[in-house]
Amino acid sequence: MLTTWLYISVSALPADAQAAAIDAIVDVSRSRNAGLDVTGALIFSGSRFAQLIEGPADSVATLRAAIKRDVRHRNVTTIEAGTSGARLFAGWSLAYSGHSTFVDRELLRIGEQHVQDAAAASRNLKLVLTEFSRSGGVNGL
Repeated sequence: MLTTWLYISVSALPADAQAAAIDAIVDVSRSRNAGLDVTGALIFSGSRFAQLIEGPADSVATLRAAIKRDVRHRNVTTIEAGTSGARLFAGWSLAYSGHSTFVDRELLRIGEQHVQDAAAASRNLKLVLTEFSRSGGVNGL
């Protein structure tokens, strides 16, 4: 059984440093995630992050704690934490999609929806992450 964690956070990255910071996050995460047997997807909208991480419980817990301590994130909101019998992002140590105004609006909507209907917010965020990982909007491994 895999452990999963789905979250949204507000970016604390200064606009002029975003590109370099995101490149560094993606590079480090892909290498680290592969070593931890973790797969997942990350979207950065310019003002928000959304990510699903899946893998062994101890690995997901380690990454979750690191992200919550990371000064590049504010208001880390767990949309869903649970288990799964199969990976949504098998083969992706980290699928990544960059800045998108549409995605920014969707992440804001999903974050607000989470207060009213956590299950719907979880489904919608997984859908956004899955669609970006299958589209040309994602940078490969």
